[in-house]
Amino acid sequence: MVVNPKDLFYGDVSYMHYPKPVKEHYGCKVGWYVYDNQTLAQQASRAAKHNAELRAMEGFDFGYMSPGQITKEDDGTFTVVVP
Repeated sequence: MVVNPKDLFYGDVSYMHYPKPVKEHYGCKVGWYVYDNQTLAQQASRAAKHNAELRAMEGFDFGYMSPGQITKEDDGTFTVVVP
């Protein structure tokens, strides 16, 4: 019998949407969304953490990156790691 890992997940199994970023960058395993205010970055962070859990259950590997991490940049923008 094959068990779908999502059947064992008690949270919401649908992907969350991100607020529209002002810039986007993509790498091999993750992407980075840039926001001009902290509130939008925090909303994106929550979505990224949730979506990363779902992607991890599908076997996706994020390498050494942490989806949901927020970095405040020197120009005052906020960068969020997304899966």
